[in-house]
Amino acid sequence: MSGRRIAQCIMVLVSGLTFSGGIAASAELMPLDPVPAAYAKKKMPAGWWTDPKIIEEGRKIYVGEADPLVSCTGCHGEDGEPVRSGEGVRSLKNTKRFSDSYWFWRVAEGIRKTPMVPYKSLLSEEQIWQVVAFMHTFSHGGKPAEHKDYTGYKQPEKIKPKNVAPMVLVPAGDFTMGSNEGNDHEKPEHKVFLNAYYIDVYEVTVGQYAKFLESTSIFPPAKWTTMDEPPHQKRPVVNVDWADANNYCKWAGKRLPTEAEWEKAARGADSRIYPWGNDPPDQLRANYGKDKWDNHNALLPVGQLKDGKSPYGIYDLAGNVSEWVSDWYDPDYYATSPSKNPQGPEGGKYKVVRGGSWDLAAENLRSARRDFNIPSTTDYDSPAFRNFNSGFRCAKNP
Repeated sequence: MSGRRIAQCIMVLVSGLTFSGGIAASAELMPLDPVPAAYAKKKMPAGWWTDPKIIEEGRKIYVGEADPLVSCTGCHGEDGEPVRSGEGVRSLKNTKRFSDSYWFWRVAEGIRKTPMVPYKSLLSEEQIWQVVAFMHTFSHGGKPAEHKDYTGYKQPEKIKPKNVAPMVLVPAGDFTMGSNEGNDHEKPEHKVFLNAYYIDVYEVTVGQYAKFLESTSIFPPAKWTTMDEPPHQKRPVVNVDWADANNYCKWAGKRLPTEAEWEKAARGADSRIYPWGNDPPDQLRANYGKDKWDNHNALLPVGQLKDGKSPYGIYDLAGNVSEWVSDWYDPDYYATSPSKNPQGPEGGKYKVVRGGSWDLAAENLRSARRDFNIPSTTDYDSPAFRNFNSGFRCAKNP
C-alpha cells in the first residue's frame, strides 16, 4: 500500500466538498449518502471536539508525524485547503450537515467509487476520532469548536434524466465501414448492416455532466472546478475515461454507441470521407489544429458548426473532442467482424476512440480513422486515461 494512495484518503471527510466548485457552491448542496447501520450510532467521545491534546494528536496523524504511511497533506495541505480539486473545506454550510457518525464513517471507509484507501485498517477508532477533531477546526478558523450545528439533512430527490439531450434516428441499412486508403487497422473496407438506432445530436456537455454528478455523487473529473464555470456549460465535458462515459449513458437511460454506429452516423450511406462530405476540413466545419488548451476555451460550444453536420444532422463528429465508443479495440477486427450489427471484440486492453479532437491536424478528422485508449484507471491525475481530448455522446435503441 503506497503512501501516495493513503495520502488521498482524508478527502473522505469532505466527499461533498470536493464537488463544491461545481455543485456544492450552487443553490442546492450535494446530497449526502446515508450512513450505514454499522456506523449510525458512532459518537465523538465527550469533550474531544475541543480538547487541545486530542486535536494535537489528530494533527500529528494528519500531517504524517504519527505514522509515515498516513499523511493527508498530499491532497489537502497542512491547513486543510485542498491542493488538487474542490474547495469549501472551511465552509460551515457544508460541515454543519455532517453528523458525528458521518464524519467517522467517511474517514473509516473512504469515499465509494474512488481509489481512496479506508483508514479503518490503519488507525484505531480513537485515532480516527482524533483526526476528525482536528479536521473540524478547519471550518472554525483553526480553533477548537464544539460540533453543535448538525440538525439533520434530508437528501434531495435524485434528478430524473429526462430530455438530457436531443437525439436523431439513424435509419436501418447498409453503409461502408473502414477505408482501404487509410491506416492498416481501418482495412479492409467492408459493408455493414445496422438496425435503426438513436444517437445524440451533440457531444455531452459540461452542464449535462454536472446534473449527472449531482444526481449520483460520483467523483468528478480532474479540473472539474475549472470546467464547471458558466462560460463552459455548453462545451463538451472532457477528462472522462470510458467508465465515466459508460456510467453517464446508463444514468441517462442510454448507452455508448458501437464503433459501427458511430461511423455510420458520421459517414452516412454514401461513403463520404468526412461528416460533411469529401471536401477537406476548415474552421467552419470542424474545431481542430489548436495548440493551446487554455482552460476549456479550446473547445467550441456544441452545435455551432452547422457546415460540419453529418448527413443525419449530427454535430461535431470531426474535431472538438474525440469520443469513446463501446467497442474493445482490435487492429485486425475488420477482417473477421460480422456484417450485421457488429459489437466489437469480446474483450481486450483498449477501448476505441473516434472523431479526432481540437488539437489534431486536419488529416486526423476522417470518419474512418480509428484511435484507442486504456478504458479506465484509478489514477485521477493520469493524462493517459483522462485528458483534455476525450469526451463522448450516447446512443439508444428505438
